[in-house]
Amino acid sequence: MPHLLIKSLKVGLWVILSLIFTSNNSTKIKSDKLVLAAGSYMLNVAGESEFQLHGIINFETAIKRSSKGKEYTILKLNLNDGQELPGHSLGFFLSKQHQSLKMARGRHKISGNIEGFLDYFDGVFGFANINQFGESPFFAKNGAITINNIDDKILKGGINVVFENPNKGSFEINGNFIALKK
Repeated sequence: MPHLLIKSLKVGLWVILSLIFTSNNSTKIKSDKLVLAAGSYMLNVAGESEFQLHGIINFETAIKRSSKGKEYTILKLNLNDGQELPGHSLGFFLSKQHQSLKMARGRHKISGNIEGFLDYFDGVFGFANINQFGESPFFAKNGAITINNIDDKILKGGINVVFENPNKGSFEINGNFIALKK
């Protein structure tokens, strides 16, 4: 009889322990792997408030010549929510002194010292207009755009950028995109 009691206590203890270790108070599951449709993006915004941006993204490429005769490869990323009255829009200009017909894969750092829409520089310039943060535009101060894959019709990558406005308001965005050629 004592043998049966000890065996029952062991089984009961294992059941209780398994319930404790498998129970979870959180019902949110975060996934680093998000399947995006071609021509879309999903960005997490962190700052005074946290939310997600998603919508339509396209890209354009060009080769331009500066007044000094240097050629630059230009890649423009256009992001917006696709609404008639947009709640947000973002844009990035990647510019590199011309080395090939395509922008290279890899990590392209924000050029925080650029203060206008220039086509002839080495680096990345970014801007954001997000209604939730007011009417003042934000400009990319640091971070990077990562290009994982680029071909004639599709560009896949990631964004991890800190934006700041003249009033010293700031926020960070990070996420992934699959852009279609415009």
